Amino acid sequence: MRENCSVAETIVMQNVRNPYDVYRKAEKENLAGKDLEVAALVKGARLLKECQKAWNSLPQKQLHDQLAEACKYNQRVWAVFQAEALQEDNPMPAVLRRNILLLAGFVDQKLIDALAFPSPEKLTQVININLNIAAGLRGNPEGDLPFELE
Repeated sequence: MRENCSVAETIVMQNVRNPYDVYRKAEKENLAGKDLEVAALVKGARLLKECQKAWNSLPQKQLHDQLAEACKYNQRVWAVFQAEALQEDNPMPAVLRRNILLLAGFVDQKLIDALAFPSPEKLTQVININLNIAAGLRGNPEGDLPFELE
């Protein structure tokens, strides 16, 4: 530790191991509604994309663990969408809620298939669905997606 630190700086430095943790914590506390949904969908797409990129470079066990983690995260995100769509007091039109439920079922089926019979190509549909839904939530449903996964 630096000797010239104030007490407050010393406490912060001791409690924050990763400087990005402060940003992540602030981001989580300030995200709400559509922004939170967008962040969750983009993170899900990013996790799946990372699996695709590492497909031939990681040992099979490590790849399987990474794929399982990415699929589990995406399943949780879509389970939340399903639960929200099933709420009786949900203000969305019934047709939209039904479509969300159908899409969530489709995504879940694709993720299970990717886990049962792993192939990097099987992840592309879920990545694209996540990114396109996120773009629509941000008000940019057509054209280039405003998300960079590279």
